[in-house]
Amino acid sequence: MSSRSKQTIKLDDVAALAKVSPSTVSLYVRHPDKVSDKTGRKIQLAIDELGYVHNKIASQFTAGRSSSMAIIVPSISNITFSNFVQQIEHIVSDAGFQLYIASHDHSMEKEEQQVRAILQWSPAAIALTGAKHSDATIRMLEHCGAPVIQAWQIGEPSPFAAQVGIDHIRVGYDAATYLLRSGCQRIAYFTTRFADDVRAQSRYNGFCQALEQAGIAPLLVEIPYSENVYPAAREILIKTLLKERQLDGIFASNDMIATALLMETVERRIKVPEQLAIIGFGDFPSSGYLAPVTLSSININIHAVANHTAAMMLQMARDPDYKGDIIDVGFDLIPRQSTRFVL
Repeated sequence: MSSRSKQTIKLDDVAALAKVSPSTVSLYVRHPDKVSDKTGRKIQLAIDELGYVHNKIASQFTAGRSSSMAIIVPSISNITFSNFVQQIEHIVSDAGFQLYIASHDHSMEKEEQQVRAILQWSPAAIALTGAKHSDATIRMLEHCGAPVIQAWQIGEPSPFAAQVGIDHIRVGYDAATYLLRSGCQRIAYFTTRFADDVRAQSRYNGFCQALEQAGIAPLLVEIPYSENVYPAAREILIKTLLKERQLDGIFASNDMIATALLMETVERRIKVPEQLAIIGFGDFPSSGYLAPVTLSSININIHAVANHTAAMMLQMARDPDYKGDIIDVGFDLIPRQSTRFVL
């Protein structure tokens, strides 16, 4: 039999089978702790037998509040964002909300489409990444009535009052400063998809500020986009070293790129950090365990960003008078074997 011809199971059917009122079933599916254990077991048995699925959309219209929240990130394949999303999902689901997740692959146009689609479901709160978005996206969010939290970036002009994250300009400045203090004289910033990654651009701006203050010209090296960054990054390192013979320091826009560069130095027997120092960004779980050289990196406090973002989403959804805060979770430069140690 086609599934389309089957009769939809309704809340009244569950009530009839469990021999309770429809209002009791409604209370149970929304707040099971407010129904006695005996009655709850009867209702659950009826739900299981009938295959009933509660219609949350209808409930949210009746209750006058949304039971969903949304989060939009540039990538869910990036371990930073996947961990961030997973932690927020745990927190908001424990609070009774369903989380819609979207990934726009660093495309403002795609993000705009996703925001438009998500807003049709009237989410109780929305978290999105960074301060730069299309004009249409900003207009939609400013007039949607839902609280908006900007995650992963603070310290730069933004249309949103609620912000949680780090100052990416400061990250770039501190990474370059560390390399300078360790004795590096010719320093490059290695990145990929630079035109699309606005936070990588901010880190490069800070990187340039530090080098210019030291009287050193910055060097930007963009790795051609590839689904697998490892071979592309390794190849571009050798090309860069052949062209820039004095290169002795690298700040990579993420730990994946930095790891690829380290792999190439090992194969080419380039001494790290004596000949070439490397700092990554993101402090991936593997970075402190690479061999034969562990990777220095920037720890960006993923768990703190996720916790504060989720807490702000929940508070703003429940309290219309709360407009959010600006929370700087800070970052830490973690020196390991790929850089000279600087006190």
